[in-house]
Formats: sequence, structure tokens, C-alpha cells
Amino acid sequence: MSHPARWHKLIPLALAAVLAVGAGSQVQAAAPPDPKAQAYQNAELIQLLRINTPTAADKKRLQTLDLDQAESSGKNFVDVIAYGNQDRRFLKLAGFSWSVLEDDLVGADRDREADDAAYAKAVATKAIKATLPSGRTAYRQLADYTNNMAALALQYPTKVKQFTLKNSSLEGRAISGIEVSRDVNTSSGKPVFLMLGLHHAREWPSGELTMEFAYDLLKNDGVDSRITNILDKARVIFVPVVNPDGFNLSRTLGYEMKRKNCRITNGQLPSAGQCAQSANQSRGVDLNRNYSGFWGGPGASTSLTSETYRGPSAFSEPESRNIQALVSAHQVTTLITNHTYSNLVLREPGYASAGNTPDEAIYKALGDQMAAQNGYESQFGYELYDTTGTTEDWSYYATGGLGFTFEHGSSFHPAFSNVPNYYFGSGSTAGKGNREAFLIAAENTINPARHSVITGSGPAGAVLRLKKSFNTKTWNGTNIPDVLDTTMVVPSGGTYSWHANPSTRPIVVQQGGTESWTLTCERPSGEVLETRQVTVARGASVTADLTTCAANF
Repeated sequence: MSHPARWHKLIPLALAAVLAVGAGSQVQAAAPPDPKAQAYQNAELIQLLRINTPTAADKKRLQTLDLDQAESSGKNFVDVIAYGNQDRRFLKLAGFSWSVLEDDLVGADRDREADDAAYAKAVATKAIKATLPSGRTAYRQLADYTNNMAALALQYPTKVKQFTLKNSSLEGRAISGIEVSRDVNTSSGKPVFLMLGLHHAREWPSGELTMEFAYDLLKNDGVDSRITNILDKARVIFVPVVNPDGFNLSRTLGYEMKRKNCRITNGQLPSAGQCAQSANQSRGVDLNRNYSGFWGGPGASTSLTSETYRGPSAFSEPESRNIQALVSAHQVTTLITNHTYSNLVLREPGYASAGNTPDEAIYKALGDQMAAQNGYESQFGYELYDTTGTTEDWSYYATGGLGFTFEHGSSFHPAFSNVPNYYFGSGSTAGKGNREAFLIAAENTINPARHSVITGSGPAGAVLRLKKSFNTKTWNGTNIPDVLDTTMVVPSGGTYSWHANPSTRPIVVQQGGTESWTLTCERPSGEVLETRQVTVARGASVTADLTTCAANF
């Protein structure tokens, strides 16, 4: 998609807006025309640049340019992918300087493909040993994820339950996951650890690490006492590919740098092959800016061709709605959404002016503990750069479950031989790595000091339901209806223990208020026999004996 005449008209307008923002104005810079297709067509260099941003104002000014910011930044820099001469010219006109981290990303991808082939051959000839729990020696294709999850469900029928999320992708693909636990098909009040991968299509290791941890838990259950304890006390849910359309396009090399989903036109499904067309490479919604928490705020673009396009409304995309529904139907006390790159463990808040969460002490402690194992930096989300509408912007403030973004490695999808090092650690973190960080997150999930517990008696076989309805506010104050609705069945002994998130959401705690769960006891038909209001804080336990339900069940 090349618009050179429009480009020359936009440069002075955009530059004026950039300078105005730098001077304190609220004017937003006009987005430059999409240079990607022209850069590929003209064989212009696509480079990874480290932009000098010595002040917070410089970082904000850079965000207004709507360039492809990599998920890597430091106190004085932000990494950006420059698609050809237009992006570099735009940066120069805006007054930015930079150093070149990767001179030719297309060439680097070719080198990575050669490295991957050599690594797979070395393993096949036993020159080196495959070390990942699954034995993988190359990045998975989309079908591999689906097949692997199905195979695990078949191999471990009492420990693995495969499921399909409610919404198909825009291109009609089913989005699948697995739940892993002891007696996985029996309803219980176990807390949930949720692991997500591939919100962003080009971040291939994020899916690999998610999938490998599932293999690890199953392979070492009954061998490693920590893992045995986790599966006894928790449900671990894996959705390794949140964005299957984008990932398929990236992984099959149709457009390797694809980040977003395949939304070409707001409100419309793409036609067959439309997402892969070169003219549409930059189109799509950034799923990790589409959640309702603070949707529409800093770090999320209004431009459909921006890599951080937030979508036309909160939860406009089926892929983000899937994760909303999944979290809303489970007591997710810990969540990790995996990304690349920059070796960070990020916690809320995602934008600087939000102020610390009411759970900052335990939030930071857990982040620091995990980062000590994988060697990453533990920090606030906004210390990368301001973001809004992310997974945890919604999940943490809606549920109170502690959510983290892990940014792995030093590139979007490096040679596959790096993935075992990410998983098991290397150098000073050898033998620890993200495997140990994930285990710590799972142990946090089952720690009652980090969530709430409701215990009591009730009739065996009765369905218990914890429910809460509320509104989540977007950045501009629009109320988005939310419902948390989880169930469990009273065991045969007539007593239950339900590990849940606190009844009061963090955003209400910040305002000095309290909330209750509505606990109902129901027949399997859905007939409600008893209703109770239950208020319980983090780290606390309350008793709710359902005597009326027992008398009428």
C-alpha cells in the first residue's frame, strides 16, 4: 500500500503535531501512511532500531508516531522496527536519533531458518540432545499445537481435558486449550493458574513455552513432588495460541512480522486470503490493547494500520472475548500471558498515572521471586511504556487474580535453539529459567494467603455458584458490563472448600469500598434453593453452611 503523494503532505503536518506534543500540547500526531508493503516491494531494509529517548516526554512523543514499537525499552531507549526508508525519514524529521540493532531483519529471518534446520539435523543425528519436555526441535506450526493438545488429552484422560473456546477466529478457526489437573473431569473448588501464548502472532516462543510447561507437568507428575502437589491442588489451564489467524500467517512465512489479528475492516469478517494480501499487512487489531480495562487510553492507537490499534470498541474481537469468557468462568488466582521480547516480568499498573495497586506488596514480591529465577527484570508494566487495554488491565482489576506479562528473550522469534535456554535457563540461571518461574507462579496459585477460601457444608451433588455483576470502565468512562460466574459441585462427603479470588475487586478496594460474592446453592436443573452474600478478603477464609439448601435438595 503505497501513497507517496499523501506521505509528502503528511510529513509537515505530522512533524508539527509531534513538536507540539513535545511542547506540552494535547494535539495528536497524524499517523504516517503504512510503509510496509512498499518496503517489501522495493526490497528496502527493514531494521530494528534503538531510538534514543532520554526523557519520559520523548517516549510519549515517540508513541504518537504510530511506528512498530518492539516490546523492549529501557530508561533511555525504545526499540522500533523501521519498515524501509519512510519510517527512518519520519523518525529523522521528528528529531530522533538511533543506533541500529539489526541491519536487515529479513536477512536475519533467513539466517534463523538456516540455524533451525541445522539444530534439527544435529538433534536427529544425536550430535546434540533434545532437552525440552516434549522433545521438540523446531517451532510448531498451528496444526502442531492442536494435535499436541489432542494427543495429551488422549494419553492422560484423567489429567487432561481439551476444550474449544466459544468464539472462532475471524478466519473461522477454532481456538483450543487444555486443562491439566488431578481428576480433571471432576468438579472441584481448586484455584486456577492460566497460561496464555501468542496474543501477538510473531512472538513464537510465547506459545512454545506455554505448551512445554504443560508437557513438563504431565511428564513429571508423580516424579517431582512439587508438580504432584500442584496438580493435586490446582487446575492449570493453557491456551498456547490466542491469535491463530495471525500466527498462521506469521509462522507459514506469508508475513513473518505479523503481530495483530486479521481484522481488515471494522465490523466485517475478512474474505478468504484477504489477511495475507500485501496491501493488508498492517491491518488488524492488537488483541493486547482490546480488553476493556482502561481501553482507549495511552499506548493504544486509533489507527487501523498501527501495530497497537485498539479496535473500534473494547472486546470488539472474538479472540479477546474468548479470554474474557475463560477468566470469567474460572477462579483464576494467577495468570501469565507470554510475549517476546525484552526479558521482563511486568505487573500492573500498565500506565504511570494509575498509581500502585492495593496488592503492590505481594504483587511485587511474586514478580521479584519469579524474575530471580529467569534472570529477567521485575517491574511495573508502564516502565516498558504506557499501555492500556491489556490482558491484565482487565483481568486483575476485574477479578483480583495476580496477572503478569512475561517478555522473553531478545528478539521476536530467534533460532529455536534459544527456546530450551529460555525454558531451563542458561548461564547464571541454568537449571532454573522460566520453568522455575512458572512453578513458582503455580505454587502462588495454591497458596491460600494469596487468594480467599470459602468452606462449608451442603448437599452432595448440589451445584454451587459464585457470581458477581459489575461494570468495567474504559479510559473515557464508558461502562462495559462484566459478569464473573463460576461453579463447583459439592463432593460426596457433603462438605466443600472453594478457593476463589477476593470478593472485593482491586479497583473498589482503591476507592475504600467492599463487595460480596453472591453464592447460590442449586439443583443440577438450575433451581436455586439458597442464596447467600459472602464477603471475603485476600488471605481470609469464611464459612458458609448451606443448611436451607440441604433441607430442600
